[in-house]
Amino acid sequence: MNRDFAAGFLAGIALLFLVSIFFFPAYSVEVISSPGAESEIVSLIDSSSESIYIDVYILTSKEVVDSLVAAQQRGVDVRVILEHRVSGGANNYAFSHLSDAGIDVCWASDAYKLSHPKLMIIDGRKALVGSHNLSNSALNYNREVSLLVEGNIVQEVLSLFESDWNACSSP
Repeated sequence: MNRDFAAGFLAGIALLFLVSIFFFPAYSVEVISSPGAESEIVSLIDSSSESIYIDVYILTSKEVVDSLVAAQQRGVDVRVILEHRVSGGANNYAFSHLSDAGIDVCWASDAYKLSHPKLMIIDGRKALVGSHNLSNSALNYNREVSLLVEGNIVQEVLSLFESDWNACSSP
């Protein structure tokens, strides 16, 4: 094989590889559905090694709260945004328990009628977005569907979280 041809061929392959990375980013999408998603959500939290950021309407699952505390104890940066206008103060237990464990937790901004997102970002590389509140009902009994995505789209979800985090109201 001609050396110039081989060098050109390899350069072309390298260029094609770089173009595919920048213009056709790899995405991964997995469906997580309930009933029966609590163990999957807890496993996702348990898999984190760097960070877990959650912006959710309701967090009442003791298993999820305990998993977040365990993540924080192993050095994972955990930040949680909760809606304070939930009927009956449903998020008060999670807020207190997480705060007492040293986790950064805040009440969602009053800029909206309600803050109703359901999102979780793991290590800046995976994002869970969908209908799941982090409650016993949503994770174990209701019909809920969320998507676990990987790829460049996670940065957009992270930007949304950061915007909401910066707008948090005081406890």
